Amino acid sequence: MIPMERTIFFNLRIIDGSGAPAVENGALVLRHDLQDVGKDKIEFVGPMQDFSLESYSDSTNNVLDLEGYSVLPGLFNVHAHLDLELPYLPYFVDKFGDSYRALVGYRRAAEALNCGVTTIRNVGGAGDFDIALRKAVNKNLLWAPRIVACGSPIAPHAGHGSTVPGTVLCSGTAEFLKAVRNNIEHDVDQIKLLYTGGLAGATENLNDMQITEEELSAAIEAAHGAHRKVAAHLSYDEAIRISVKHGIDSVEHAYSMTQDTARMMKESGTYLVPTLCVSNCGEILKAHGAMPNTLAKLEESRKTHLRSIQNAVEAGVKICVGTDLLPSDFIQGTNATIREVELLVEAGLSPLEAIRAATANSAELCNLQNVTGTLKAGMEGDIILVEGKPDRNIADLRNIRLVARGCRLVWSKLPCMEKRRFQILPPGCEMEGGSYIIW
Repeated sequence: MIPMERTIFFNLRIIDGSGAPAVENGALVLRHDLQDVGKDKIEFVGPMQDFSLESYSDSTNNVLDLEGYSVLPGLFNVHAHLDLELPYLPYFVDKFGDSYRALVGYRRAAEALNCGVTTIRNVGGAGDFDIALRKAVNKNLLWAPRIVACGSPIAPHAGHGSTVPGTVLCSGTAEFLKAVRNNIEHDVDQIKLLYTGGLAGATENLNDMQITEEELSAAIEAAHGAHRKVAAHLSYDEAIRISVKHGIDSVEHAYSMTQDTARMMKESGTYLVPTLCVSNCGEILKAHGAMPNTLAKLEESRKTHLRSIQNAVEAGVKICVGTDLLPSDFIQGTNATIREVELLVEAGLSPLEAIRAATANSAELCNLQNVTGTLKAGMEGDIILVEGKPDRNIADLRNIRLVARGCRLVWSKLPCMEKRRFQILPPGCEMEGGSYIIW
C-alpha cells in the first residue's frame, strides 16, 4: 500500500479558471503521495452534492470547512523578467553577472510564489539563468513557481533591449535564424523577439519598426519548425498586423492597436499579453530614478494603451496576464500580478474573464493546460484560497489566505491551518517585493 494523505476543503466556492460560473458550495481534495511528490494530484473537485465527506473519514486526512472562501487555480505571470534592473538604461552595464543573476532570479521567483504566482514565463534573461532555474525546479532541487524559459531575448542592433545584458543582437535573416536556433539548442521553451521601440527607453519612439519583415518571418519559421512559440515585444498597430500575418504566437504590450487589428488577432488565434502595469507604473519608475521624459511618455501612453486593450476585449482576443514588472513588485496597493488582473477588469473583462486570463488562457499559451491553470481531477494542484468572491469583486483577489504549489502548502493564514510563509531567507528576515531591494 502506497502511503497517502489528503487535504480536503469543503463548503467553499470553486472558481475553476475555465470561465465557468463558480460552484457556490463545493469540495476540493488534494492527494499527497508520501513517497513521490511528483504524483500529488487533485483527486476531486466539484459540488458538494457529488461529494461524500464520510468516505474520507480516515485519520490521516486533513479536513477543513472553508465557508466564506473561494478556491482558484494558482496565478500565472507570463511576461516577467526575473533579472529586471530599473531604471532602464541607455547604455550597457551588467550589475549581476551570470552566477549572481541566477541567485537573484531564484529569490524573485520565490517572492512570486509567496504572492500566489505558481507559474512564470520569463520572457528573456541573460546567461540562460531561467533555463537553469527551470531545470532545478523541475528536478525538485529548488521550490519555486513553474518556469517557462525563453533564454536570451533576440533583438536588432541598436533596437529596444540592445543595452540589456544577455540580449542577442542581430542584423539580417541569417543572424536572426542563428539566434533562434542557438536558443533552441539551449532548450528554451519559447522564443522572445524585440520588434519595436518601447515605453521604458527615454529616447525611443514607440512607432520604430526595428526588424524587417524578412527577419521576422525567418525567426518565426525557424521557431515553429522546432515547435516553439514566439512572443514579440510589439508597441504599435502596423507592427502587430505584420507579426500576426506571419504567425506570431503572442503579442506583448500592444500600446497602440486598432479595432481592425484586434479582430485580425482574434481570427488568427493570437494571444495578447497587455502588460497594463507598464503604463501604470510611474510610481515605480520614479522611485528608481527614471528620467522625466520617460515618465512623461508613460503618462501620455496610458489612455492609448487602455483603449487598445479595450479594442482587444471587444474583439474577443484571448488575453493572458503578464506585468513586465517583477510579479511581486508593489504597485497601487498590491503586487503587480494582482494589479494586472484588476486593470484587465478596468479594460472591460468581467472579473471571471480576468481570472481566466490569469489561469486557463495563460496555461494554454505556456502549453501547460494539462498540468495547471484549471481545477480538474488529475491536475497538479496549484491553488490559491481567497477570502471573498473575486469572480464578482476582483478586489477580493487581494485577500489571498493560502497558496499551494503541486498540492504542497506554501503558506496559509487560514484560522484552521496556519503556516508561515515559505522562506529561503535567514530567520528574522521577511520576503519583500522585488525591484526595490538593492541587490
